[in-house]
Amino acid sequence: MDIKKDDKQSKYLLIVICILGLFVVVFNYYNFFIKNDYEVTKQIPCDPTVDSCFVSDCDSNDSTCDSTTTYKKISAPSKYAGSDYDSFSCVSGDPHCQIITCSADTVQDGEKCFQSR
Repeated sequence: MDIKKDDKQSKYLLIVICILGLFVVVFNYYNFFIKNDYEVTKQIPCDPTVDSCFVSDCDSNDSTCDSTTTYKKISAPSKYAGSDYDSFSCVSGDPHCQIITCSADTVQDGEKCFQSR
């Protein structure tokens, strides 16, 4: 009788895990494809005499890396960025869009800050 009880518990546990897994898949599908609830980030040109800009932190072995191009980033929720990523731009003061300049808080792996003033 103990074996049948363990079998039932295992089946219930498997059903609960499957339902939770299905819930996670449906929830993520809804957020990404229905609500468009994710961040879009794009690099734009930056003038190092005016702003603190990002530059790529290249290894000496990497010939494809460009450590001379300075850039800043713009970030917005995808529903405000529009469907055409190439034309996505950000205007200062737009509450749905953020212009990100380089600082200790915003620099990521493979980047460093550059400022010429």
